[in-house]
Amino acid sequence: MGFAAALLRGQTTLLPPNRAPQIVVQIGSTYPTCYTITDGDEGVDGLETVSLNQLQNHTGLSMTNPVIPAHHTAVIAFTSGSTGIPRPNSKTWESLVTVAQKTGGRILGNQEKKMNFVATVPHQHMYGLETSIMLPIQYGWAFHSGRPFYPEDIRSALWELPEKRILVSTPIHLRACLTEQTQFPDLQCVLSATAPLSDSVAKDVEKLFQTQIIEIYGFAEAGTIATRRTVTGESWELLDGLSLSSEVSQHFVNTPYFSDPIRIPDSITPGGPQRFDLQGRPGHLINIGGHRASLDDLNYQLTDIEGVIDGVFFMPESQEDTVTRLIAFAVAPGQRPEKILSSLRKKIDPVFLPRPLYLVDALPRNPTGKLPKGALETLTANQSVWQDTGKRSSAE
Repeated sequence: MGFAAALLRGQTTLLPPNRAPQIVVQIGSTYPTCYTITDGDEGVDGLETVSLNQLQNHTGLSMTNPVIPAHHTAVIAFTSGSTGIPRPNSKTWESLVTVAQKTGGRILGNQEKKMNFVATVPHQHMYGLETSIMLPIQYGWAFHSGRPFYPEDIRSALWELPEKRILVSTPIHLRACLTEQTQFPDLQCVLSATAPLSDSVAKDVEKLFQTQIIEIYGFAEAGTIATRRTVTGESWELLDGLSLSSEVSQHFVNTPYFSDPIRIPDSITPGGPQRFDLQGRPGHLINIGGHRASLDDLNYQLTDIEGVIDGVFFMPESQEDTVTRLIAFAVAPGQRPEKILSSLRKKIDPVFLPRPLYLVDALPRNPTGKLPKGALETLTANQSVWQDTGKRSSAE
C-alpha cells in the first residue's frame, strides 16, 4: 500500500536491506526529505513517521487505473551490506514492469487463470518485490499479505488461498519444509532465489510439492535476469530480450530498460549470448596451499548432505601470530559432525575440509537470508565459550 501510494504521489520508495533502526537512520540521513511508514505505533528516531493506525478510514472512493511515467524512479533498493555499507540501486517503473512481465512469461507462459502468491521473503527485498508484488499486479493476480517463516506457517498460508498457488521462497525455507515433510496443497510452481539449489534438493522439493521448482538469478543492480529449472540442468537462461557481453574477464548483461550494460557481480562461464553457468562471487574465492575453491561451491556441497538444513563455510581474517583455518557451521539436528565431515571428504578436496566444523541451532541470517560478515565473526568468536560449556559440537 505504501509503495502504491508513493507512486501515485510521484514519490520514490526506499528499500533498506533490513529494518534495523541503525540501517534505516543511516539511509535516511542521505535522503533528507524521506519519511517512514509503519502499520504500528513505533517510529525511527530522527525521521518523520506516518502510522497507518492514525489515518482516517476513507470509504466509497473510486479512481481510474493510474498511469505511472515509465522513467519515474519507483524504488531505490539497497544491497544487503553483508560486505560493507549498503549501496543504492535505482529502479524505474519501466524496469520493474518489464522484469515482471518477462518473468511471468518465462515461468507460466500464456497462463490465463488467476494465480495466488505466498512469499517467505520480505516484500522490500528486490527478489520479494519483483516476484511477490510486481509480478502479481502486472498480471492481475493476488498475493498473501503475510510472510510465513516456519513450515507449518507456510502450509497454513497456502491452504488459505484458492487453487493455482505459487510459493516464492528460498533454499533455507525449502529445506526446512523437506525436514518437516508436512502435507502441502497443490502448487502451480515454486520459485526460489538467494542461493543456488542442489539437484538433489530440487528433486526432493518437486516431489514434496508435486510441482516444478524454478530458480531465479538476479542481483540488486539489475534485478532478475535469468531462470533455470534445476532438475533439467545447471545452466541459466536469460530472460527474453536480454543478452550477455564480455570485456576482458568481466561479463555484462544488456537490457532494453537500462541504457548501459550492467556488470554481473558473479563469476560466470557464458554458453552463448543467452545462457551461462554460475561459478560464484570473485571475492568468495579462497586459496589454501595453492589449491583454489569457491566458498559458494563449498556451501553448496555442505548443504547438499542429507540431514543438513543449513550451512556455511567461513574464512576468518588472517592474524599475524596464528594460522587462519577454514571453518564451517552446520544446522543438522540429530547429526554428528564426524558423519558430516565423512560425507564432505567424498565431495571436496581434503585441503578444504573445515577445521573445525561446528553444529549450531541456527545461522544468524538477516531477513533476506543473507549472512553478514560481522554476524559470522561474532558466531566464530562465541564458539570457544560454547565449547567450554558443552553447548555445541565440533570436529577437527
